[in-house]
Amino acid sequence: MKRTFFVLACCAVIFGSSGLGIAQEVKIKNAKKWEFTGRAQLQYLFNADTEGDASKTNSGFRIRRGRLQVKAKLTDWVSTKFQIEVRDNTPKLKDAEGKIKFGQHFFARFGQFKVPVWREEMRSSSKLFLVERSEAAEMLGDLHLIARHIGVEFGGKYDSGLSWAANFSNGAGEGGREDAGRSKSEFVNNGKMVAGRVNYAVNKSFEIAVSAVANQAGSKNAGRDDSGTIFAIAPDFGFYTKIGERAKFEIEGGVVFGSVEKKFAGTADDIGFTVADVSGWWTRKLAGKNESLGGLDAVEFAAGISYQDPDSDVDKNEAIVLRGGPAVYFGKTSRLQINAELEMPTADGANSVFKIRAQTTFNF
Repeated sequence: MKRTFFVLACCAVIFGSSGLGIAQEVKIKNAKKWEFTGRAQLQYLFNADTEGDASKTNSGFRIRRGRLQVKAKLTDWVSTKFQIEVRDNTPKLKDAEGKIKFGQHFFARFGQFKVPVWREEMRSSSKLFLVERSEAAEMLGDLHLIARHIGVEFGGKYDSGLSWAANFSNGAGEGGREDAGRSKSEFVNNGKMVAGRVNYAVNKSFEIAVSAVANQAGSKNAGRDDSGTIFAIAPDFGFYTKIGERAKFEIEGGVVFGSVEKKFAGTADDIGFTVADVSGWWTRKLAGKNESLGGLDAVEFAAGISYQDPDSDVDKNEAIVLRGGPAVYFGKTSRLQINAELEMPTADGANSVFKIRAQTTFNF
């Protein structure tokens, strides 16, 4: 199966590149327009708190993302997107969706794609402020409240700056089938997830939004009932401004208040949780490209702070994560980032963890 995937991927690359030279001979059967893109990311991680003789490695390289994406415009109202990824030599389907526009303001989406929750998660991985998404996003992903799910979505966008989306999905994550005949698990069940988001662009520089999501987790199985709802409400904001002719400053942040129902959590009471994050960057284009440095033409500095409280009833259960570091650009499509990360848990006896993470991103 994996060999077949790699063969198809290689064929897609060859087809896409050769098509540039013989564009007049290529026939697009069912679409008015095709767009073929990709992404390659190499990441290096060093954990300063893991000893060299420990049972786990403390440094090394990995392929963070290797992606191929095809977008197609079938008609003036119908478009599609298909994206696959190879991460650590494991292939996965990321996006497989179709979108239909109704008039000038409404749309419907069908397939697998990101649900409309949490501003940071909705950013492309090629345009993240820092090397990785925040610890807040990671926790929400573990609870299956964000990221990609299989389902349907309806939404609208208006000239006033207001936009909205309502999503109905399995709530089981990427590839999470819940059609009849699947074996039940924590997130594959008869329950579904509903999510919604309203965003308002106050002006060109400032946006505010609020998302809400409820995922029915657990299941009733052979007389055993550990089903319960994971619920969250998440207000967030984004501020985007230019500084002079060559620089820009952007910052995004949000907070999530949520709860995990007691039957699913296996506790006497519902578990309340809170996560928050504020991250941003300052980017400045240079006066020209430096040919001796690979065409380097922009510099950047990014920073962020995340907060996690996985159980509001437990003292000293929180954690704060600080991240920051520089980046340089070799044109709009190539970027090198270096981040220092400091994880600071508040639990008694817990030690802070310091990491260095570097990543190159090539969008093609």
